[in-house]
Amino acid sequence: MGREPVDRVKRRLLAEAVAENLDTMRGGPPRALRPAKRMLHTWLRRAPLVLLVPLTLGAATYFGNSPAAQHDTIAKASVLGDAPRVRIKPIGPPTVDSLTPVDTHAFPLAVRRVVIDAGHGGNDPGATSVVRLAEKDITLDVASRLSTILQANGFQVVITRGGDSLIPLRERARLANESSSDIFLSIHVNSILAHTASHGVETYYLGPTSDPSLTKLAADENRVSGYSVADLRKLLDGVYADARRSESQRLAAAVQEQLFTKLRKSDPGLENWGVKRAPFLVLVATEMPAILAEVGCLSNEREASMLGKPEYRQQIAEALYHGIRAYANQG
Repeated sequence: MGREPVDRVKRRLLAEAVAENLDTMRGGPPRALRPAKRMLHTWLRRAPLVLLVPLTLGAATYFGNSPAAQHDTIAKASVLGDAPRVRIKPIGPPTVDSLTPVDTHAFPLAVRRVVIDAGHGGNDPGATSVVRLAEKDITLDVASRLSTILQANGFQVVITRGGDSLIPLRERARLANESSSDIFLSIHVNSILAHTASHGVETYYLGPTSDPSLTKLAADENRVSGYSVADLRKLLDGVYADARRSESQRLAAAVQEQLFTKLRKSDPGLENWGVKRAPFLVLVATEMPAILAEVGCLSNEREASMLGKPEYRQQIAEALYHGIRAYANQG
């Protein structure tokens, strides 16, 4: 069948569709209910179209989904009468923004293996105090004590720094990821020279911050990273689009609560500086829920003296353990 007959058929079908609608609007019965003779005559006239039906349906399906075709359909419908116009939106795949985030509580996962990261080390002492205490020594001792407690209670432990050596942040993250661990805890000690009269504990999880003081703190901790400028884009993607953020926040909240509650019994002046968000590189590259705990403040003379006592560092390790256990029990 050539192009001209097909066009004639289309025009005839359109004319009949218009006539059908006009008859219906005038109150006449549908053509399906009219005398059989007219039905037979109509069927005989349309019989040649049998071979065109599959092609017509296929073309209508393909071209009908285009915006131009939808516009034409609405325009033609308006010629046939004053019936309400209904625009039918084609169904397509859902966009990412329309997806509802999955509640992590739907997947109760066990915490079996924990990475313990003692901050600083080697020629990077971290914070220091007037009583000649170095952050690197405190964090290593607390990490060792915490590891002993965790293993005694059935947890597997991975240590990123087992001695007084400097491990780049990139290497720490690699060790954590290759161990297939469940959570990551980096231990640090604060030093706030502008506020030596106060001291407290705080816990961080990964994320951007607009606080200049937290930006400076992150810059200090990120100094010996092992990353280059070429890694910047990937690192920034990790900060702003981190799928582990909600779990890291829950872990940080559990650890912070136990740190403050347990340590305040020995130090009534201890302040709760809360759970915060900052772009620490050691947290960016890890593939599991990860936090950084500031377990003390060396810039305060009284607390520096307490941090120098083995029994107080044992209390810190026990408080961290209770925080980890509380998080594990939440699942």
